[in-house]
Amino acid sequence: MKKLAHFLVEKRVLLFTLSVILAIVFACMIPFVTVNTDNTKYLAADSDMRKGLDIINSEFPAADLKDSFQIMFQNLTETQKIKILEELKEFEGVSSIDYDLESSEYNTKTYTMYMVNTDYSGDPDKVGAVVDSMEKHFKDKYTVYTYYSGGYMDVLDILLPMALSIMLVLLFLLCRSYLEPALLLISIGVAVLINMGSNIMFESVSDITFGIAAVMQLVLSVDYSIMLLHRYEQEYDLLGRKHRKQAMARAILNSISSIWSSALTTVVGLLVLLLMSFTIGRDIGLVLAKGVLLSFITVFTVMPTLIIKFSDLLYKTKKDYIKQQKLVRDGGEDDV
Repeated sequence: MKKLAHFLVEKRVLLFTLSVILAIVFACMIPFVTVNTDNTKYLAADSDMRKGLDIINSEFPAADLKDSFQIMFQNLTETQKIKILEELKEFEGVSSIDYDLESSEYNTKTYTMYMVNTDYSGDPDKVGAVVDSMEKHFKDKYTVYTYYSGGYMDVLDILLPMALSIMLVLLFLLCRSYLEPALLLISIGVAVLINMGSNIMFESVSDITFGIAAVMQLVLSVDYSIMLLHRYEQEYDLLGRKHRKQAMARAILNSISSIWSSALTTVVGLLVLLLMSFTIGRDIGLVLAKGVLLSFITVFTVMPTLIIKFSDLLYKTKKDYIKQQKLVRDGGEDDV
């Protein structure tokens, strides 16, 4: 283990460079990862829903489910209602329009609602493009409202940035140095890029997995870098500024077993998802388990270089250090 620790320190620049190159290469592969938006494919063969879908597809092969959305207008005359119905049918990607001039289901008070069925199944981007084109076309002439329940991905587009922002705030509040969060994010970021790009090895990954994997990997493995950094700080305080390499070697030696134990526990827990009858668990479990292992590796291939390089700056940007400097400038603490 000592030989491994010294190898990681002595070859840290080479390992860091290789890690960054791999991150760039795999980042370029991310757009080519096949993302599956049809989550019915993950249903167990013996599930009631799977059986029901198989019967529908068998008995009604033409009834291919298409994504649809609602578009509503206000204060239309009967002539305008018929005119808009014909205009809606002409939009590219529209397969049919559900509307009945005499039905209260589509006409109530001053509002008129049309159900627009598209040619796109499980492709929220294309459906969203149809919605946008209709809004632009009608908004200058009519009061128009649209509603498209494009699935949870619209929600994730909001929730994931919020979760990441909250985590960043917590890191800046709880870390000992103002520089520390940046180093942690660089280390985990390299692992995230490699993980997301390496998903190209799978036939496809679900849109759920693709949407949450990066943030989940960050949450599950950021503590590995924290453990190594804090252990280095302890060794650095004991050995002094001139012995950074030795301090890092000792930090790796004294922390690798605990970090590996934590990573292994997380990986085993994620692999248990492979036992789910809803096989999206296999999808999520494999991607996140791979991500945690990559995070474990990058902690020892990326962090040593960053920590040793910015060791002095880490010390200078410590929160307690800044407070002490302020006290010195202000003439010390007030008498109580």
